[in-house]
Amino acid sequence: MILSALGCTDAELSVVIVDDEEMIGLNRQYRGIDATTDVLAFSMQEGEFGDITPELLGDVVISAPTAEVMSREHGVARETVLDLLLVHGVLHLVGHEHEPSTEEAQAMDGKTLELMRLLGHEQKDLDWYLTATEL
Repeated sequence: MILSALGCTDAELSVVIVDDEEMIGLNRQYRGIDATTDVLAFSMQEGEFGDITPELLGDVVISAPTAEVMSREHGVARETVLDLLLVHGVLHLVGHEHEPSTEEAQAMDGKTLELMRLLGHEQKDLDWYLTATEL
């Protein structure tokens, strides 16, 4: 549903759920950060061979323990957090960014909210995560 809503009807991606140990290793290896994070997105559309398989967007890696902590801290269902992290990762794979500008963050937040609503979630369960001040 997410890919269809983004107009990527022929696209594929993989979703991997990992523990924090694995996420720390990936974050260290690819971002130089020796800590866990909630979600990483690895594009297959970039680099020297990015045009070989145009239908393959890439990989979204989600930390299950971090998602669980986020769920408890913000009083939302674990499934909401997992959907949110998946949407966030997919948006990165299709070119959305939330840094460095406020405009980019607002655009990404708007698209996040739109996709989360399609998945049956309400904005009140997402306000803690959205970075833009107004949507």
